[in-house]
Amino acid sequence: MDQNEDDWLKDDVAGAEQAKQPPWNVLVVDDEPDIHQVTKLALANIDFLGRPLNIISSYTGAEALDILRQRNDIALILLDVVMESENAGLDLARTIREELQNHTVRIILRTGQPGVAPERQVIETYDINDYKAKTELTRDKLFTAVLGTLRSYNDIMTIEHQRSMLDANRRGLLKVIEASSTIFRQQSLLQFAQGVLEQLQALLFFEQEALYVVVQGGLTALTGHDGEIKVMYATGGYQPLCGQDLDNGELERFKDSIDQAIGQEHSIYAPDHFIGFFKSPHGPVNLLIIDGPVALSHPDTSLIELFCRNVSIAYENLMLSHEIEDTQRTIIYQLSEVIEHRSPDTGNHIHRMAEFSWLLAKALGLSDEEATIVRAASPLHDAGKVAIPDVVLNKPGPLTPEERKIMDRHAEIGYQIFKDARPRILKMAAMIAHEHHEQWNGHGYPQGLVGEAISLAGRIVALADVYDALSHARCYKKPWPQEEVLAAIRAGSGSQFDPAVVEAFFNVLPQIDEVRERFAENKPPQMDNPGQ
Repeated sequence: MDQNEDDWLKDDVAGAEQAKQPPWNVLVVDDEPDIHQVTKLALANIDFLGRPLNIISSYTGAEALDILRQRNDIALILLDVVMESENAGLDLARTIREELQNHTVRIILRTGQPGVAPERQVIETYDINDYKAKTELTRDKLFTAVLGTLRSYNDIMTIEHQRSMLDANRRGLLKVIEASSTIFRQQSLLQFAQGVLEQLQALLFFEQEALYVVVQGGLTALTGHDGEIKVMYATGGYQPLCGQDLDNGELERFKDSIDQAIGQEHSIYAPDHFIGFFKSPHGPVNLLIIDGPVALSHPDTSLIELFCRNVSIAYENLMLSHEIEDTQRTIIYQLSEVIEHRSPDTGNHIHRMAEFSWLLAKALGLSDEEATIVRAASPLHDAGKVAIPDVVLNKPGPLTPEERKIMDRHAEIGYQIFKDARPRILKMAAMIAHEHHEQWNGHGYPQGLVGEAISLAGRIVALADVYDALSHARCYKKPWPQEEVLAAIRAGSGSQFDPAVVEAFFNVLPQIDEVRERFAENKPPQMDNPGQ
């Protein structure tokens, strides 16, 4: 290869590299065609910071304005003052700044008639960057003016880019905080897992399929250890895996990244997937798997790490919350059983009551969280009976008016026991104990509340309690036949019971019958998972 060929090759490579860079767009606005030709010749073969100049011609202010409305990548305008009118250039400069709100493009005014628009007056009045007479713009001075102005434009755009990055990071941080607050409100592991995936995808604008998995034992089953991987929640094509334990084949493509994430205890950013790692101090390893191309900037990576740390805290709090509420439920059932055992014929009454209340609450549109609280609190509806003498509580026959007054006190006593409690389950228990003998028509006790003045939980438990009491034997009566019980419930709609609760009762009657069978008097309690 001779010297000329080598030079040509270098020129070709340099030209190819330059072609990769976007040009600096320079808009020449002048009504004289010769000015356009002279400007192009003067600025030919010039590049700044490795980027060439792209000269765009416009011959009127109106034409230039149309161009500027359609594109925002013009770096510099060489603008004539006098065109279709004496002030066409000045009017265009004002429109660019005030109407288009374009404060980044640099404007150099050029005029062949300096007396028409005096320089000092123009500089003071208009937001321009330079003002030159055409006669003084030699090739070298035009070169100096253009490059100096482009340097100013580049500095402005760098600052704007940094500001937009800060704004983007701020928005991302707000999304993290938003996501954390949403996740902290989740009340079940399924909801938690779903919330984590949804917020992560929203945070990074992912449209890829995703999985939330828990690795029990801290080791991955993919490597043949004794750990197990369970899918808590999944999106897209992975949805059928929800709630399943995975074997070696189903996540084989992610095997190395999963092992690396668990071994090194940090997230893995692979070209075609992302493994988010977090682990609470007392819980198992949790992994967020995003299937698909992942292109993250350094700020995005920092946001992900912050997100995973927040998720770890939320997961730990959720576990502690479940543990506390499980403990509360256990204590409540044990306390309720102690109270109910004072009446030898109540058996599985509290367990049936809890499940009846759950079914009715859900049928009436309460959320899982609200229905769970009602179910947990309902066993304490008769807690006030702990203060009722046995001679009254277990009397095998009708009560006298005086004995009835004593018995009726149990609603107020139950309320007094729990009214100052702080846990939400016990607060609900106080309300239920106080109101489960109120009637829709106001003829109940102890307060004589009418209609919706009775809490919904009180109305639910009122019907559930009557239904169960009529359906089972008591020391003072035999069980009623089912058809008579149902007839009594229908007859009480609008008087003793809330009509909406009665309607919900008959809508879930098949499930209620299943509960009666599951908690029949001759069977030990078979509790559902209280955390569901």
